[in-house]
Amino acid sequence: MKINNIYKYSLGVILFLFIFSCSEDRIDGNQTGSITGKVVKDQDNTPLENVKITTQPVSSTVFSDAGGNFTLSNVPLGSYSVQADLDDFLSGFEPANVIADGPVNVVFELLVSDQGNSPPTNPVLLTPENNSTDLGTTVNFEWQSAIDTDENDDIVYNLKIYNETDSDVLDFENITDTIYTVENLRFGTKYFWQVSATDNVTSPVFSNLFNFETTTSPQLDILFVREENSNNVIYSTDQDGNEFRLTSPSVNSFRPRRNSITSKIAFLRNVGGNVHLFTMNEDGSNQVQITNSQPLQGFNFEELDFTWSPQGDTLLYPAFGTLYQISSNGTGLRVFFNLSDGNFVTEVDWSRFDDVIAVKTNNSEGYNAEIFTIDLDGNRLETILSGMPGGAGGLNLDVDGDRVLYYRDVSGTELPNYALQEARLFIYEISSMTTQALLTSVTEGFLNIDPRFSPNENNVIYTQKGRGFGEPSQVFTHDFTLTDQNFVVVTNDGKMPDWEN
Repeated sequence: MKINNIYKYSLGVILFLFIFSCSEDRIDGNQTGSITGKVVKDQDNTPLENVKITTQPVSSTVFSDAGGNFTLSNVPLGSYSVQADLDDFLSGFEPANVIADGPVNVVFELLVSDQGNSPPTNPVLLTPENNSTDLGTTVNFEWQSAIDTDENDDIVYNLKIYNETDSDVLDFENITDTIYTVENLRFGTKYFWQVSATDNVTSPVFSNLFNFETTTSPQLDILFVREENSNNVIYSTDQDGNEFRLTSPSVNSFRPRRNSITSKIAFLRNVGGNVHLFTMNEDGSNQVQITNSQPLQGFNFEELDFTWSPQGDTLLYPAFGTLYQISSNGTGLRVFFNLSDGNFVTEVDWSRFDDVIAVKTNNSEGYNAEIFTIDLDGNRLETILSGMPGGAGGLNLDVDGDRVLYYRDVSGTELPNYALQEARLFIYEISSMTTQALLTSVTEGFLNIDPRFSPNENNVIYTQKGRGFGEPSQVFTHDFTLTDQNFVVVTNDGKMPDWEN
């Protein structure tokens, strides 16, 4: 840095001597021109005001205005070295050949002078202590203040966090405090952290490098979606309220479905104007797009649902009147089932045993719903719901493929934009051909939607939300084998739950 400064200063002196030696060759002094220019701070191009502008040979002296601009008028024709001077900056030199045809323009980018400026002391890391273990995924980082003897210098910090698993680096800049909280670190991961300090004049100084390890992943069996920054974000949680965010708020991700055999979570995400199928690990890592040429399609993206095969090697998903099958690695796309009545396939579920597949279809407005089962060859087996007015969906099969859980709008209304009015939960038993209404004590003006069986199949998990667009939603669990009062709030701000282990 100082070598460069000396070089620039020497170059200016040499340029001045060269121009001065040539000054006797200048054109007739009766003719004049002008020198215009601008002075900015190096790197960020901030205009500099009150910069003293002079020339050699001497012509006149001016000062730059608030925009960093200046004009030297009535300058005799010839060659000049133009100099810019401002306290706390290195002097700038630019050549200018003044001619009669018009003004000559020069630009100065002044470097801050670090002569006599002391760098701050190195930050000292406090917490988490070096070699800490069993930390949560939210960590408070704290360090000792760096000290700068120059009173006018403001110190800012930069926190960098590395991990031993991959090359991802978390970089938090322009921190003015000595405490900083980072959320959603990975479970079971060794991290390294370091803090640098700078006064924006001298070079940054660095702390030592500390390491720590986060705790192993808890059993967060419940998945749900929460809206953040106008996007859907997928979380995992348990019934005690321990939460972990799996997808970024910067992208719209929704409808999570876990497969316990592969320990993978499949979900939907907007990519451009389409909705595609993705998979990820249970901690949110390794997010991979599965569908490409054929996205999911239907009357309402947020109503679309898909299913894993029992072994987790393939997935079924809808696109208008067609049900597609694709391998979990994104290969082998094929048509699995086709409708011939002009309706759309919107939802599908596959039982863990007995190879029963449930399908929900509807018209282009979401109504005229049918729920029925098919076999692996696409042959229609049992009709669960047909010919009922109003919306219906949210189907989920039990492990044996004998019971089908779903919701139905008992008001029977069919308003525009699929505006449900009184959605309630039902279980249909195929072997006895009977329907049971689940008494979840839902109050007037609220809906019960998106139901799923619990792992022991004595409970259901579902979304309860207010009637109307944009109403808040909660995720509940309910033991339907006991009283109608036995329900528990999982999260006060969530939807689209899944419960699989």
